[in-house]
Amino acid sequence: MPRLIKRIATLLAVLIGVGIFAVWLLLSSSILSTVRGDLTARLLSKELGQVVRITGGVRVELGSVLHVVTDGLVLPSQAMPDVSLAEIGQLEFNVAVRDLLKGRLNLLDLQVAGAKLALVVDQDGTSSWSTAKTNAPRDTASVSPDPNGSSGPSKDKAGPSAGFLAGHKIQVQNSTVTYRDARNGLELDLAMTSLKLSQKDRSSPVVLQGAGTLNGQEMSLNGTFPQAQPFKLAAAFSQINVMLDGTPDQDGYDAGYSAALSVDISELGQLLDVLKLEKTVSGTGQISAVFKKSKGSARIEDLDVDVTLDGGQSLKLTGDLGELSDPSDVTLDTRIRLFSQVNQPPPTKTWLDLKLIGIDMQLIAQPDGVPQRRMVIETNGFVLDTSGEGPPPVSFSEVSRTPDGKLKIGKLALLLGPPEAQFVVLEGAIADVLQLAGINIEGTLAIPVASLIAPQLFQTSDVLGVVSGGFQLIGDIDELSLSDLNAESQGTDLWHLNVAGSIKNVLDFSDLALDITANVPSGAELLKALKLEPIETGPMTLTSKLSNSGTEWESRITIAVAESQLGFSLDLDVADPHPVVRGRIESDLIKVAHLRDIVTAALQVAKLNDLEQSESDGNTPADGLLESEDGKKTEPLVLPKPEQTDLAESEGGGAAGASDTNLPDPFRNVSLQPMGRSILMSGMDLSITIDLKNIEGAKGSSSLKSDLEMKDLKARLGPLKFEYDGAHFDISGSMDLNENPDILKLSGSTGGWDFGEIMQSLRFKKSASGVLNANFDVSGSHASVRDFLATMNGNANVSMKHGRIDSQLLDLAGLGVIPWLFSKDRGPTVNIVCARAPLHISNGRISTKQTVMETDRVQIVLLGNVDLKHKSLDIAGQPRRIGKPLSRSPWPFTAVGPMAKPKIKVKDGPRRLRRSDGASSMPERRQLCIPDILQLK
Repeated sequence: MPRLIKRIATLLAVLIGVGIFAVWLLLSSSILSTVRGDLTARLLSKELGQVVRITGGVRVELGSVLHVVTDGLVLPSQAMPDVSLAEIGQLEFNVAVRDLLKGRLNLLDLQVAGAKLALVVDQDGTSSWSTAKTNAPRDTASVSPDPNGSSGPSKDKAGPSAGFLAGHKIQVQNSTVTYRDARNGLELDLAMTSLKLSQKDRSSPVVLQGAGTLNGQEMSLNGTFPQAQPFKLAAAFSQINVMLDGTPDQDGYDAGYSAALSVDISELGQLLDVLKLEKTVSGTGQISAVFKKSKGSARIEDLDVDVTLDGGQSLKLTGDLGELSDPSDVTLDTRIRLFSQVNQPPPTKTWLDLKLIGIDMQLIAQPDGVPQRRMVIETNGFVLDTSGEGPPPVSFSEVSRTPDGKLKIGKLALLLGPPEAQFVVLEGAIADVLQLAGINIEGTLAIPVASLIAPQLFQTSDVLGVVSGGFQLIGDIDELSLSDLNAESQGTDLWHLNVAGSIKNVLDFSDLALDITANVPSGAELLKALKLEPIETGPMTLTSKLSNSGTEWESRITIAVAESQLGFSLDLDVADPHPVVRGRIESDLIKVAHLRDIVTAALQVAKLNDLEQSESDGNTPADGLLESEDGKKTEPLVLPKPEQTDLAESEGGGAAGASDTNLPDPFRNVSLQPMGRSILMSGMDLSITIDLKNIEGAKGSSSLKSDLEMKDLKARLGPLKFEYDGAHFDISGSMDLNENPDILKLSGSTGGWDFGEIMQSLRFKKSASGVLNANFDVSGSHASVRDFLATMNGNANVSMKHGRIDSQLLDLAGLGVIPWLFSKDRGPTVNIVCARAPLHISNGRISTKQTVMETDRVQIVLLGNVDLKHKSLDIAGQPRRIGKPLSRSPWPFTAVGPMAKPKIKVKDGPRRLRRSDGASSMPERRQLCIPDILQLK
């Protein structure tokens, strides 16, 4: 028995020894490291649900604490078989045998060296970290509902990983994370020389410390993550500081959290280096935003981006991106400035000096999903302000980084004009956004012509059609070419327009070629459509060619009405040391009737500016009546005929005048002037010859030769001397652009004009005759006819003799001033012996004290003023027998109020006059058309 026990003991000892040797061999022998690696890889693959390979084996150092070393751990990508999602050169950790015997896996002193994590996204959006689809049943235990409403197994507010690092640390050395996105070219290479995560105990915060580089830029990481408390994470570069402050939901991080991001950039160049973009700009910036995450919701709020470049350009972006799953829940204010506040370009009147100053955009999310938007484009020549309900004025997508480090926008859309009807749409791409190079954009035009002529009056009218067409923009910030410009009028028969051309560089208008043709079949129909008095001009044609090659400019314009033609030509070489605009205004034949009709029609069109200004200023009450100074409303002098349509009425059911929405004019602060006027105001010397060879009138023909010159900022026109059907005029004009650039001076004389023909041209049905003469010396603003009249200063003298006038015209307002008061004969007409009106003009206010009209029996003396600016008058008249200035005036009268409808009173005013010096006798030889009271001795 003892021998048997001894043998059994010996056998057990051998078996125990063999077992211990086998366990040692399995756990720590290098011979079986590959076997241990395969076993560990299978365990990890089963645990992680994806393939794990260990190429270098696993080593285990025995003891009360096992020290495990794994070499060559590889996680291949499930979505990309040729890509390794992660490669870890060496993974070391300690495991206490006591914890293993209790069934706990507690990794101590985790160390990672030589790890490589590859995050790759291909063109289809497939990512290297995507998991393969599986039919494996879900682990319901891990997601079983909590009776208290929690959807997870853990009720710890700090999350399922809380306490994982308690009393331990993780160290990462010489490891890299690379990110490559083939869709947008983004490349990030994070190389961490050291990274440490540690936590003293369960109640202490997790502490993060690291150092390394991001795309070659040195950086450091520091963070603290208390359990269920606000955390902080900071990344610091040499010229960029990033701070992230997070706050958990009251129910813990699993329920939600908010994270406030702030970025301070002292040099934008380093940000470009971090993003692997060309360092083409320099400046500073600040970025802040708040990210809020909760169950079923992710939002970005309080976004604030402020970037300022060294050149003075700036970008300010504020607002909320709202719910990230809802693209319509966005409210943003964008302000772009291309010049600093101290370097703003001054207002310009010429297109060559036009500069874009800034762009303001506003997008406001609405509950119905259709946002309110506004865009303001500011230049130093005008401001385009559009607002309304519709898509964002600017949108872009397919933003990417090119292999050579350029920032590219693949799809860009810019909508100019009111949201409901954009008149210019630009769509295309920009290959290099930071340098504004590689621009390739196609433009589409759809411009309502009526809105260009008078937006306040014709907001919704389509009676004049639209100008439709397109063009292409190609180039960069230094040379942007416009090609394939083709546009034509559509939707109307009132006029026809064709525009074609190209510009090699729109930034300086170099190598321009522009052809414009316009035809108006009937001027009367066109004016009628504009709610103006129709003037039968007949068919009109305008052709214009503008071109330049290098520094040489050339313009040719021809206006034709029937057989009458007028040509304009201008030539300029800006390379000359003293450039001179040379040109000609010439014609082989102009019929005065055609010229008169064109001028009359032009004056009718000019009325649109006055009507629109009144509409904009709100001077016209809703009932269409004018309000006088005493607050009483008066009707306009000329009421619309029954068959006419008022401006506020619609044509064909559509509102041609004021619309219900009363949309404002999108253009404001306009200082740009038409090309001809801008050339005049540019200060360049001018030399223009005027040669009208044959001016044909009803009673004969004449000609006109003159010139327009400007030298040393002083312009001179004329003298223009012209005779027509017995009448003549002699007029000269001048401007001093140095002393008074806005003032035009006119002086001269005219005479021989038939008063009867003038009355007929003004549509007076009563007969009249006489010969009118005038001389004048006036000045005023040349901005428009209205401005000239409103600012006019100077003197004028108008006279008439040998005239006759219908006696009913002298019956003032039908109030009983009967013709026999003015004439011995009771015939249908009254002889006008003479009329004389010496006028003084000051700021558009015409005043007179000695205006006289005489018949063979009566002298009427008028005094008072006419205010052209405010369109009002205050006139008093006193008729008396000739030679009896001190006698009683039987019918003194006054005319006071608006010029359209003055209030006329008879028997109003003083009936007797006397001289302060006591003079009471008329001279033996009385002078005609001089107030008799001034001739007394």
